[in-house]
Amino acid sequence: MTTPNKTAPPPARVAMIQTGQALMSLRDSGYDLSAAIAEVVDNSIEANANNISIDLIEGDGKKHITSIVFVDDGAGMDPSVLQHYLVLGYSTRWMRTDTIGKYGVGAKLAALNFATKIDVWSRQAADAPWLHVGFDLVKSKAAEEAGEENPFGIDPPAPRDLPPEATMHAPKGAGTVVLWSAIDRLQHGRFASDANQLTIEVQKEVSRIFREFIDGGIRISVNGTALAAHDPLYKMKGTWADVLLTKADPEKLRGGGTKHYAPQVIADREPIPLKGGKAYLTVVLYPEEVTRRRGLGGDELAKRLRLPENEGAISFMRSRREIAYTNVPRIFPRGVSEPDRFIGIEVAFSPDLDDYFGVRNVKRGVEPHGELRDKIRAKLTTYIPTARKLLENRWGKAAQKEQVHAGEHAAITEAVKEVGHVLPKGTPQPADDKKRRDAYEQLAKDTGHAENQKEKDEYIGRIKDLPFVLESVDYPGKMFIDIQIIDRQVIIRVNTRHRFYQELWKPLQELSKMDPGAVSGDDAVKAARRSVEGLSLMLIAYGKAVAMEENGPEIHEDLTAYWGQFIDTLMGKVKGVI
Repeated sequence: MTTPNKTAPPPARVAMIQTGQALMSLRDSGYDLSAAIAEVVDNSIEANANNISIDLIEGDGKKHITSIVFVDDGAGMDPSVLQHYLVLGYSTRWMRTDTIGKYGVGAKLAALNFATKIDVWSRQAADAPWLHVGFDLVKSKAAEEAGEENPFGIDPPAPRDLPPEATMHAPKGAGTVVLWSAIDRLQHGRFASDANQLTIEVQKEVSRIFREFIDGGIRISVNGTALAAHDPLYKMKGTWADVLLTKADPEKLRGGGTKHYAPQVIADREPIPLKGGKAYLTVVLYPEEVTRRRGLGGDELAKRLRLPENEGAISFMRSRREIAYTNVPRIFPRGVSEPDRFIGIEVAFSPDLDDYFGVRNVKRGVEPHGELRDKIRAKLTTYIPTARKLLENRWGKAAQKEQVHAGEHAAITEAVKEVGHVLPKGTPQPADDKKRRDAYEQLAKDTGHAENQKEKDEYIGRIKDLPFVLESVDYPGKMFIDIQIIDRQVIIRVNTRHRFYQELWKPLQELSKMDPGAVSGDDAVKAARRSVEGLSLMLIAYGKAVAMEENGPEIHEDLTAYWGQFIDTLMGKVKGVI
């Protein structure tokens, strides 16, 4: 007898999401603290808040942030919206393109990235009670493991007093309070050396992310400090940079106040047409009070102005809110170079163009791609070299002013000072005090250091003990150099009108002061070729000069030998001083 086949029952459906494990995994959504805090500020701005306070509460001996409280005076939430505030995916603005947020996950994921407990209070009128909802991930996960029904549900709002952390900034009327607690990811050394450093970093980032809103009058404070807008374009007035520069400016405004230091605008909201809308590109060169002179891009003032972090960075502004401040690989012509920290770049766009920028539910990692990237790069290929050239011109003028004071060849003559002790000594040509003083005063006059007695005395004091003095001076005729001996000191004047100086020396000197990223390949090759020509012709000219005398080679044999010997010695010992 055959046993009939029995059809096995179909397998039961399984849940697509294991909620507890999924939420634990989503704690690693990639937020840094400032970006996470910004998600909550977004909601306050959308609620039309005028005052937003953020307090990072310290614990564990100021080495650990144990909780963060947000307070705003916005419109508040009705009970239904408040209950759904902590629901992942819920948003009253879901997928809209006329607001900052649209996914309904930002503030929740941001909180879970650092905390396991979230509490929210809200009310819509001064005479209404504060209603509260909350979520505790650790307790909900334990309830899930114990088999409780709907362990991750959000209970209806219920009246509850505000926590002590929020009472200082609590609005008298409508508003919302958000408290992140049970923070377990801001321990000492994890994101900053201590809680104070972490607070400073948040102040810095939030002041830049929401600069448009701060500039428009919305007050945002972090740990009691009202933030001044930080504008990486330097176009806004009364910013963090203006405050710092005013303090450092010897020509402060009469009667106090904050002076505005405007940038040099190279492109101002240049439209980038795309299907569905336009993005806008702005490129500026920072004010002269910021660029100052070459070599100061990493000094104390530069660090306080946050210049190093601006090197190659582009600020992406979405609905007037910065969504990213980052380097985009291979978008700068000839790569990013150190002077680019003095160039401000902003790309502004509306949410309609999110696809072009790769906008995600986590507001970071934005990067233009496809057609948009090509168009931005094409414009930067014009504007970045322009900015670099303008910067080099500025630095060139600053260097000229400095050279008038210190001398064009000061670095070389100072370096040769030590080498001079090991070179063979020539026959001294004694000079009395008057002759020596007259020679120095004439040199001071020739080099533009005789405007007043103090300047002249300072110049003479700098050169009198040098074994060699090399100065560029302006005098008529075709003589290239003039040599004067005072005791054993050698004074060499180089004629700046001479063709060798004008066509070879001066262009090379200018190139030597430029950043590699600001030098075109054509300019470098032309300068190198002319240099080889000039050096070759100089040797030919020297040979011709020797040949002008009968028995010239014999007469000048020692001169030629010493010249070659000293060139070898000096080049071997003096390097990298320019």
